Amino acid sequence: MNTDNYVDLGKLDDYKLENSHQDLRGSALYSHDGTKLGTIRRMLVDPEREHVAALVLDDGRGVPVSEIEIRKGDAYIDPVEESRWFRPEESRRDVERGPVPVRRREHPGRRA
Repeated sequence: MNTDNYVDLGKLDDYKLENSHQDLRGSALYSHDGTKLGTIRRMLVDPEREHVAALVLDDGRGVPVSEIEIRKGDAYIDPVEESRWFRPEESRRDVERGPVPVRRREHPGRRA
């Protein structure tokens, strides 16, 4: 699933959910047998189609919304086909072990 054009709902000031009961941030994602798979942290919007297209769990895994059913405020997925899950672009920016370089900021009006 290509999520490059998706935007976190929390970062979109000009969008809101038409039905606030469908805000799943903070809710659990369960499999059909009741196994908790994680907690939903973000909802990714496809601005071109103007709908929530995916959910991102607390461990960084993402799942397409087309696979989700909402029951009593929680989300359920059936079947759990992890081959359809993804890692959003933001969570793919891992840094390998080693030093993490920094650079001094340039301040306006300050001479180096």
